[in-house]
Amino acid sequence: MVQHDQSPGLGRASRRGFLNQVTVSATAGSLAAGLSIGRSAHAAGSDVIRTGMIGCGNRGTGACREALLAPGAKKLIAVGDLFPERIETSLKNLSKYEDLAPNIDVPTERRFAGFDAYQQVLAAGVDLVLLATPPHFRPIHYAAAVQAGKHVFMEKPCCVDAPGYRALLAANEHARQQNLSVVVGLQRRHQRQYLDGIGRIRDGAIGDVTFLRTYYNVLGGGRAGQLKPEGMSELEYQIRQWGVFLWLSGDHIVEQATHLMDVANWVVGATPIRANGMGGRELRYGPGNGDIWDHHVVEFEYENGVRYFCQARQQAGVWEHVSENVHGTKGSLTLGTGAWGFGALTPRDLRDKKRVPENPYQREHENLFHSIRGDGPHRFDIEYGATSSMTAIMGRMATYSGKLISWEEATRSELRLGPDRYAWDAEPPVKPDATGAYAAAKPGLTKAW
Repeated sequence: MVQHDQSPGLGRASRRGFLNQVTVSATAGSLAAGLSIGRSAHAAGSDVIRTGMIGCGNRGTGACREALLAPGAKKLIAVGDLFPERIETSLKNLSKYEDLAPNIDVPTERRFAGFDAYQQVLAAGVDLVLLATPPHFRPIHYAAAVQAGKHVFMEKPCCVDAPGYRALLAANEHARQQNLSVVVGLQRRHQRQYLDGIGRIRDGAIGDVTFLRTYYNVLGGGRAGQLKPEGMSELEYQIRQWGVFLWLSGDHIVEQATHLMDVANWVVGATPIRANGMGGRELRYGPGNGDIWDHHVVEFEYENGVRYFCQARQQAGVWEHVSENVHGTKGSLTLGTGAWGFGALTPRDLRDKKRVPENPYQREHENLFHSIRGDGPHRFDIEYGATSSMTAIMGRMATYSGKLISWEEATRSELRLGPDRYAWDAEPPVKPDATGAYAAAKPGLTKAW
């Protein structure tokens, strides 16, 4: 197994202690005033926005490419990941693009591996940090970035449990004090199709909203079925296969379907007051499949009486579909159709580049850079990013438990997902049985909040 750095940081820290420290610090307002560097904060005397990447997998590399294609001067100067080989692969892939290579300056001394790599990236003189590790680590990394006075792009979901959600809210107070720009990878918020569609709903095109239906039925997600290589520790295996483990991904209803719940909350203009649901694991079981479910169905209720029905499924050989459907007293509107698409495109649309919708993944980074420089609207997406992530967590709590759960019960939960400490010799939070399979939640028996 690769040897990793275990210098002070998460390598020897408990998650409980760190998140509690974040909350206490926010309440006491203990941030030094010198960290208040404002919206236009970037390298002193330079227009270059110095960027760091924390999490060098596929999504981190993709987000970094999009950041480096954003307008204005910018440069990637530091990267970090738990695994050194992922750092090298990411930089190699980014450097293949001729338009990106001039904006990459990451010498060996600014490539950091280990649980504390995020701290080293934050200390490397960056102005903006891209957070794209497994979601479990997001609240810790976000809080550290804000305490260091950095602008942030973070992938969704923003948290996997209620303690993480509360830590985000605490860190937000520091971020507001510093007027930091924060964009979350809920790209529909930046996509013209959704902006226009929800604008039409606001204007009364379908009357009063009565209910919503959403579908995130695609296989996608983690690399299910991959067995632990001989000689690899259980903790390393789970982190490398994070998409199929609850404590790292939040289950796919959180890791993927947060997109849909964000749209629902956006349409209604509120968060749900309660949820109930069901689901299970029909096909995804046995060695290599982790402990998450393969299907969820949730009914959310909002205070104004609107009901929202959500399907989330990861099964092979079935109907695949992703869409958000809003129904009102005068009609209905479908905001997106098809799996992994930017809307309903005909073959003619695909031939005619002028008619192909903009890339929302790129647009979110353009909006972030405009916000940092102060020549565009200020972005503080974490406000809705946190609540939409928590909405998905509440949905998972409902399906796992088989019970009706309120927003207050969900957000007050003390159930923390993850190990007691972060080190390669730490005990993983879940372990396989003698056959190599992992136990999954059982409604009526599992403590889900």
